[in-house]
Amino acid sequence: MNTASPFTSDPAVRYQQTRIEHWDDIARRSDHWRGWGGYYHRRLTEVYRFWVAPGQRVLELGCGQGDLLAALQPSVGVGVDFSSEMITRARQRHSTLRFSQVDAHTFEIDETFDVIILSDLINDA
Repeated sequence: MNTASPFTSDPAVRYQQTRIEHWDDIARRSDHWRGWGGYYHRRLTEVYRFWVAPGQRVLELGCGQGDLLAALQPSVGVGVDFSSEMITRARQRHSTLRFSQVDAHTFEIDETFDVIILSDLINDA
């Protein structure tokens, strides 16, 4: 949950708050409208399926609603996103995977993975 003041003087905190609010809003709107990115997401899934074999241990930073992670059919799938709305939907959509609401900058885990995905994350990093 975003608890920092919108009037903070720290530009990095303000930027993070703005991005979290943006992705929370996208998640809420996706309940009713999928947007224009259907082809893009299908193609992205095809590309990642080419490189990531089913059954691998996969960590996705910036997982959104978890659809890409789930499509890869991991033996262990962990998704991380700073949007609480995205994580709520990911948990509802993909109950066999693990999801954490945390900023990728501060995320820590004591596990190893075969693959780490940062798809569509760089704009928010």
